[in-house]
Amino acid sequence: MKNAHELEALISAFLTDDLLVEDDSSLTPESNLFAEGYIDSIGIMRLIAHLESELDTKIPPKDLVPKNFMTIKAMVAYLATQRSPAP
Repeated sequence: MKNAHELEALISAFLTDDLLVEDDSSLTPESNLFAEGYIDSIGIMRLIAHLESELDTKIPPKDLVPKNFMTIKAMVAYLATQRSPAP
């Protein structure tokens, strides 16, 4: 299981390498990826497919809501809850 820092790095690397987001200091874990123009609807679906593949997980359709994918920080928090064992 990847920790929060590793998840953040995985997402940031995909954004900069695969989606060609400029790697600059304006992209932070709290940046609103949609409002600030870093990603669009096609890009987020590519990112989700990448995360599912890299993390060997499936993100259910009910969880594909903006609050879970608005920022890198939100994605890391969401993925941490998905990968936690059930009580």
